[in-house]
Amino acid sequence: MKAVEFYYDLVSPYSYLAYGEVTRMCRERGAELALRPMLLGAVHNATGIQAPIRIESKARYQAKDIRRWAEQYGLPIDFPDPFPFRTLKTMRAAMFLKDRGELEAFTREAFVLYWEEGGAPKGLEEADEDGPVTEVARRVGADPEEVLAGASTPEAKEALKAATSGAVERGVFGAPAFFVGDEMFWGNDRLHFVEAALGRG
Repeated sequence: MKAVEFYYDLVSPYSYLAYGEVTRMCRERGAELALRPMLLGAVHNATGIQAPIRIESKARYQAKDIRRWAEQYGLPIDFPDPFPFRTLKTMRAAMFLKDRGELEAFTREAFVLYWEEGGAPKGLEEADEDGPVTEVARRVGADPEEVLAGASTPEAKEALKAATSGAVERGVFGAPAFFVGDEMFWGNDRLHFVEAALGRG
């Protein structure tokens, strides 16, 4: 069975946009979707990339572009404020739940809460993530206190660090990034190339 590896951070609007499309694509093509959480800010730092939001003209354009894509896909979007929001504990929670086989549900519900319902973290302190992570955990049937505690363990911290470093070593420099075999595609607007790669061979 072919697989699409999907590198993402929940702070990434284009990852939110791509998630439903790549899920549909894999389902229709009979391919596996392998979720690869990472910390986007650390990827940018490691590769020397400045986030578009830091460049005023890019930020203005991107805000319009994201809404265009949401309309194209028929997706609701409630753009978070502030943006970018903090996701360090969120992505550590994702790593914790990955080991328990609950990453897919966590990712799906977190994208909905953060990008459709205005539920993203409202500040940049660690505690600001507790409420949103708690809500996502509740939605997927996990114990919120257990998930918060799990996200703070050395194992979860090291797992996210290793996943992020592994992404950079593989050539990832932004989100979303997709791999079909060893071939990488970057960006929500490259999904047609991902689909073509799935159709080859």
